[in-house]
Amino acid sequence: HEHRDGLRILGATVLFKLNSTRRALEAFQIDSSLGTSRPQDSNWELAKKLALASATTDMSLVRHWNGVHLIAGSYLAIATRNQLPAAHPLSELLWPYLFGTQHSNDITTRGQMVPGGEFETIFSFTMAGIGHLFDESFAAYRFVVNDPEADAQRRQIPGAGFDTPSLDNLQALFDVMHAHARSTLQIYFPDRPAASATDTIRADAAIGAWLDELNTLIPNGVEVTRADVSFDSLARLAARFIYLATVQHELLGSYIWNYQLWTHRQPVRVYKTGQREPLDVYQRLVNANYNLNVTRRALMYDFTYLVDDVPAQAAMRKFVRELDTLQATMEQQPWAVWKMYPRSLKVSINA
Repeated sequence: HEHRDGLRILGATVLFKLNSTRRALEAFQIDSSLGTSRPQDSNWELAKKLALASATTDMSLVRHWNGVHLIAGSYLAIATRNQLPAAHPLSELLWPYLFGTQHSNDITTRGQMVPGGEFETIFSFTMAGIGHLFDESFAAYRFVVNDPEADAQRRQIPGAGFDTPSLDNLQALFDVMHAHARSTLQIYFPDRPAASATDTIRADAAIGAWLDELNTLIPNGVEVTRADVSFDSLARLAARFIYLATVQHELLGSYIWNYQLWTHRQPVRVYKTGQREPLDVYQRLVNANYNLNVTRRALMYDFTYLVDDVPAQAAMRKFVRELDTLQATMEQQPWAVWKMYPRSLKVSINA
């Protein structure tokens, strides 16, 4: 991808080995524009900076803005508005997590993805390079990243011999969201002697049209179609969208504040001269991160006013109670900067 003048080319492959004593991974080789680098080499520190600059760029541009905002979050809002009636139970379940998405995406695109905008003036790519990067990463997007268990299995992480505290943290959050999606959908699609919940769902024309549009819009689909949808797969899909708008957005957006601003260790640009980022670049980086950390509607909020159905209201309150219980459980454990806590989560990607 086309870079700005004077910058080193980003992109790195980092190889790790297992330290079975520590049950942790340790980097032992980095392949980058410097060639192959190992810990004993004189360019190892520079190779690490290239790898970290690549990671922070990927986190902000590819995973956060392109993946969460422009692809999955945007297309959820579009397909839901287009295909599901406002009073449809699936629409009512998902509404808090997609509210304001299109407006937020529009106003932030105008300030970021334009010549002289934040993306071009903070990161390493020219506008042409950013466009190329977004086109390629759009085609490569996989919706499964919004399911920590399924994504970990895809990457062959479970049973690999190292501890996964971050994955465990994300899985605990997903489990509560999955339980909420199941309990809410069971209100409207219960198993009956005459027809199963799956039969009722497959007979629902709005759900079929919604799935058709999601699979058309989201690159590589959402792994659920009108032909094979079941109660279980629909509940898990809904949970993945809730997780996308809350955990994934926070993880790839607001929480970068704890890492991205320490540019002496994790630079956003790596200059061929070895210089640090100019002050105006750093100030823009601070501003962008600050914007992600302004107060917004919390996930743990009483949204019962959105629905008239008493059982659905009860399910919403139960969801908040279970998040509160998870918060209390996590608070009994040592605090960590990387942990995602229920009370820190926002309800949508609306910036």
